[in-house]
Amino acid sequence: MEATTRVVMALERLKGVFLEIPGTQLSLADATTLSGLDSQMCRQLLAALVDVRFLTYTPAGAYRRRGPLAPDEHFAHHLLS
Repeated sequence: MEATTRVVMALERLKGVFLEIPGTQLSLADATTLSGLDSQMCRQLLAALVDVRFLTYTPAGAYRRRGPLAPDEHFAHHLLS
């Protein structure tokens, strides 16, 4: 599988968890396991999701969905370009 495709699929998987299960909070370790990516790549994806205001990073060290101010469904292209 092409690396870009793998990253997009991991990004969609992570995003899906936050969308499907309200209130979900994931640590970097949990997100790494769920995405199937190495921890450095997963950290970069999570940071990008924070940058586009889809996620927020809590003081306890978890990532959670930001809420109704999340960007539209087509931001993956922006993250990977």
